[in-house]
Parts: sequence; C-alpha cells; structure tokens
Amino acid sequence: MAKMYGKGKTAIESEEQQKRRWQIELEFVQCLSNPNYLNFLAQRGFFKDQSFINYLKYLQYWKEPDYAKYLMYPMCLYFLDLLQYEHFRREIVNSQCCKFIDDQAILQWQHYTRKRIKLIENVTAAHQQQQQQQQQQANGGEAATGGEAAAATPNGNGAAATADGSQQATTTASQSVQGQVGNSQQQQQQQINGLATGANVKLELN
Repeated sequence: MAKMYGKGKTAIESEEQQKRRWQIELEFVQCLSNPNYLNFLAQRGFFKDQSFINYLKYLQYWKEPDYAKYLMYPMCLYFLDLLQYEHFRREIVNSQCCKFIDDQAILQWQHYTRKRIKLIENVTAAHQQQQQQQQQQANGGEAATGGEAAAATPNGNGAAATADGSQQATTTASQSVQGQVGNSQQQQQQQINGLATGANVKLELN
C-alpha cells in the first residue's frame, strides 16, 4: 500500500501527505499527454528550470507497471520520455510544432480506436467460433452415445425374443407330452373296455 504513494518519500511526511502527493503526481503526469499544456509550460520557461527538469526525471517511475496501471492516458509516458531531451523541450515552445504534434496525437488516437475495435471484434469472433466447435463436438459425442444405446436395444429385444421362443417351445413340448400321455391312457381304457365286453359275451354264451 505504501508503494502506491509514489517514490521519494521523506520521513517527515505522514501517510495522508504521501497519498495526497501521489494523487497530485498522478494528475500532473497525465496532463503531459496534452501537447498544448506542454506548449503552455514551455512558453512560461518551466523547461529552462533545472529543478523542474529534475522533477520530470523523477516522474519516470510512472513507467513501472505497478504505477502505470493507474494511468488513464498512457500517451503521457511517451511525452514524458520526450521531455527528457533538451531539443524537444526547446522546440515545443513553438506553436506550430505544438499544433503538428497535437494533430498527430489525434490521428494516433483515431487509428488506435479503430485498431482496438477491430482487435476486439476478431477476438470475439474467434471466441464464438471456439464455442461453436465445442458445442458441435459435444453434440457429436451425444449422438455417438445415442447410437450405441440404439444398437444395444435390438440385442435386448433379440434376447427377449429368444427367451419367449424358448418358453413357447417348452410349453409346446409339455403340451405334446401331455397329449401323448392322454392318448396312451385313452388306449388303455379302450383295451380294458374291450376285454370286459369279451368276458361278458363268454358268460352269456355259457
């Protein structure tokens, strides 16, 4: 948390003072992204003051990732680098030079915006395509599983049909055996009846 308050802290600064200084430096370094503000500072002689030049060198800690993530206008870091050179500090006092840089910055923002939108669209399209492929693979897996289940179902029906056929054959065989037993019993009864009739005939003759 202390690192958030910037560098160059002194022992006499309280935590609240360090936080306030960090906020001021954050606001100032982002103002450097405006070429017109740089022209304003140059025309008032700030870039000829060695103390101010040293302050610009000190602000380079904002290029570190732990601090740069708080910047809303990252272009300020590019101008912060340019301000380290005396030639740029001398030329930015010229209004025409300032206007040229301002125009180029606007063009860069426009190009960056279009490029970023296109990049986002490409990433979104790739993500959607990947999701569609995953969905198709999932549907293919479900179809294959359904096919295996369908293939297994006839086998079950065949086994059931075989069991029914065996049961019917067993029933038929049982009925056949019962029929044969019934016929045999009927024949025996007829023979017994025939013998009884013959005996009665002999008794009458006697």
